[in-house]
Amino acid sequence: MKKIAIVLASAGLILAILAQYALVNDWMWFKVFHTLGFIGYILIISGLACFCLWLIHQFSRDEKNRIKRYYHRQHDESEVNTAQR
Repeated sequence: MKKIAIVLASAGLILAILAQYALVNDWMWFKVFHTLGFIGYILIISGLACFCLWLIHQFSRDEKNRIKRYYHRQHDESEVNTAQR
């Protein structure tokens, strides 16, 4: 998922730069490149959103593992305490 985000953001960045270049140099097909630049901005935002989702997924997975370890350790300690009684 991280690779997809990087590819989307990179493609969007290239299209946005191309559109800006077309604007500055008064290209004849400026409207086409302007539309491509808008699509580029959408791709950049989509790529960042994919990357953020991947990052949130990683954080939640790490948190789930931490919680599992905590409760297993707590359960093991309670078994030891009941065995000692």
